[in-house]
Amino acid sequence: MNLEQVLVNSGAKFRKEILAMPVVALEKTLKHMTIRKGVRGDETVGGYASGAELRPYKSDGKGATDTGAFFGRTLTTYLGDVVEEFDPYQLFSTVYGESFSSLTERKEADVVRDMALAMAKHVSSKLGKALFGAARTTPAGSTTMTLFDGFDTIAATEITAGNIGVAKGNYGEFDTITAANAGDVLKAIYASASDELKESENLKMYVSQAVLDKYEEWCLATLGAVAYNQTYAQNVLHFNRNVEIVPMVGLKGSSYIYFSTKDNMLVGMDQQSDAEKAKIRECDNPKALQFFMCLYWGVQFQSIKPEFLFVAKQTAASDPTVTGDNLIDGLAATAGSTVRTYATSDGSGVTAAVTTEGATWLTVSVSGNKVTFTRTAYAHAESGDNPRIATVRVSAKSGAAYLDVTVKQAMASE
Repeated sequence: MNLEQVLVNSGAKFRKEILAMPVVALEKTLKHMTIRKGVRGDETVGGYASGAELRPYKSDGKGATDTGAFFGRTLTTYLGDVVEEFDPYQLFSTVYGESFSSLTERKEADVVRDMALAMAKHVSSKLGKALFGAARTTPAGSTTMTLFDGFDTIAATEITAGNIGVAKGNYGEFDTITAANAGDVLKAIYASASDELKESENLKMYVSQAVLDKYEEWCLATLGAVAYNQTYAQNVLHFNRNVEIVPMVGLKGSSYIYFSTKDNMLVGMDQQSDAEKAKIRECDNPKALQFFMCLYWGVQFQSIKPEFLFVAKQTAASDPTVTGDNLIDGLAATAGSTVRTYATSDGSGVTAAVTTEGATWLTVSVSGNKVTFTRTAYAHAESGDNPRIATVRVSAKSGAAYLDVTVKQAMASE
């Protein structure tokens, strides 16, 4: 078998399978979305909403109403391409785990198909991440992340335009999810969505894998041995088993969480016309072949109305603080105690410790948010510091913040 010869022009033979590879490669992701084929460029998507309702029967005429309205959004797909040179013998070794020189009996057609699809799968690998994070650039960029606008980019644009917002009922900001609050935050997101959305079918909460990991930790620590908490893996909300939690590779590092339905998350592609191409051909490099593929791709929300979508954004909580007196000055030379009250913004209470080495004349104790500073007498000494100074660190019990307090005691006079 002449490997190079059989590969050249095989792209045309297996064109449909090659162009379908993005759908196959992203099966785990796309099964939670709706694929729209035959989209080249712009296509209007949306639906029809009506306020019509059943009423008591009227015998005096039709009394027709006209409350319906169509709503539409534009699903835009962009034509992208790849031109990649590859060593056919190295690719063969990767696909089959053996060198071409040690080729066992394999059908020529199988080899060609497997290798062509391997190249297409490699090219498609970046689309999963781009579904959310991609941002179309002008002039056109050189990566998948610049081919089209992903869901995060679309959402951010609509938030800026005021079409997605708290007042619209389709947006909210929530604490950054941790293993300590994951269940509570996801429940708050669900509660913030419209009743109409919560009554929909195929409800899904699209999250990053990190959010799902923290939710599973929260379930393990919080729910105990309830009937639905018998395994570590959790893929539905504990308070509504009809809402599937869907981890998306494209949401890695994203602050967004989407609560919607499969029908509302659209992925547009062509897959039907001759405008999409796939070829393997010879090139100027005598040691390589060239893989060429071009196809259409893009995403869109079918609707951003609160009946169809709720966008949640995790916001970084402000750094906690410890407040109170940071200077205790003018203490008498005699032994005694001074009490100060400190507060923490996260409500975790405080601890206190003397941090100045050798300052044995000062001790501290804590009761609630009150810190007692206890000093020994300070007798007059020719060589002593006047006043003597020590630092006490008052820390939040959460360990996230602290306040350094300077304590000064005067020396006794002669």
